[in-house]
Amino acid sequence: NRPSNHNKYIGFFGQTNYATIKNLSLTNVNFTNAYIVAGSFVGLSRSTTIDNCSASGIVALSGIAVNYSTSIAGGLVGYAFCSSSGSSTCTIRNSYSTASVDSGGGIYIGGLVGYITSTTILNSYSTGSVESASSNSGGLVGHKTSSGTVTDSFYDKETSGKADTGKGTGKTTAQMK
Repeated sequence: NRPSNHNKYIGFFGQTNYATIKNLSLTNVNFTNAYIVAGSFVGLSRSTTIDNCSASGIVALSGIAVNYSTSIAGGLVGYAFCSSSGSSTCTIRNSYSTASVDSGGGIYIGGLVGYITSTTILNSYSTGSVESASSNSGGLVGHKTSSGTVTDSFYDKETSGKADTGKGTGKTTAQMK
């Protein structure tokens, strides 16, 4: 947890810009004092590639400053987008989250990523719980714009409590093993 004046973007990396994160595992994360954008690895991921990474623990939006119309949380990444300038590859691949994600009243909540724009999720999965009543929540991805893609990626529909369409494939706990 960080002091309340520093929690706009919460994650091991609060923000990334044109970065590559590879072969990293975070265990028992506990980000429970976030109010705008939160993820175990990255809160706000700009034009970033994440490859062969994993996270377990808790990501939760909380506090009186949660913006109920824009707050974003994901088990691995809060908000992933690709900048229109330059020629970068924005991909989350071969990665997973077992983290529990709690919306705290926020709107874009996903087991792996809260919100994606112009980003590809490939060969990745989520098995954690997703606590959110928002229609913009999902077992793998909370909200995916038309420029985002999800390929060969899955979520546990039993542990997440979600049954979304077009944002990853839901499987039973037994099928996930």
